[in-house]
Amino acid sequence: MSVRRLYCENPACPKVTFAEQVPGLTVRYQRRTPQLQRLVEAIGVVLAGRGGARMLRILNVTLSRCTVLSQLMRVPLPPLETPRVLRVDDFALYGDTYGALLVDATTRLPLTLWEGRDAEQLSRWLREHPGIEVACRDGSLTYRQGITAGAPDAVQVSERFHLWQGLSRRVQDIASAHCGCLPAALPRPVRPIPNRSRRLRGTPRHTPGPGGMPEGCSGPCTP
Repeated sequence: MSVRRLYCENPACPKVTFAEQVPGLTVRYQRRTPQLQRLVEAIGVVLAGRGGARMLRILNVTLSRCTVLSQLMRVPLPPLETPRVLRVDDFALYGDTYGALLVDATTRLPLTLWEGRDAEQLSRWLREHPGIEVACRDGSLTYRQGITAGAPDAVQVSERFHLWQGLSRRVQDIASAHCGCLPAALPRPVRPIPNRSRRLRGTPRHTPGPGGMPEGCSGPCTP
């Protein structure tokens, strides 16, 4: 394949010469083709830096993990669509510092996050993104106030994790409070009845002969 190299006749033009670009094959100021660039971005999204660099090395593309992360940061984020079911949760940054995380409960994709658990910030985000029908949250009073103020028509439900966690804690508290009553409530084990048909110890065992009679016995034997 050959391309044309063009020259500018304007002496004031800083670009004295430039080459023709092939659509789908070359891009200006790029060291990789569009197809290779899409491959690097896709692997970076799935495996991030170190894992992406190892996978690219298998495909005979030598890039460092920093380069893969740099290309990953350049990938534009998909447009934000208001979910029908929103999940509001928190995560620990460090120590006692927490942040809020909003997740689309249908696709399980994160939407946004910020540092701290602020009801006003949550309500502001909900007002900017109307259309949420169901909001899943934990038992935090902050999240309840923020959802009530920002999306008053949304139905607030508890998450499955926090329901099971609250139930397990309640069962543990009840079991700890009544640990002394549990042995009395358990059924007593039934003792097995001894089999009286077993022969007494020390009784000689007779081996039947060919005719069904014990060996050494010529006639009917009485017990």
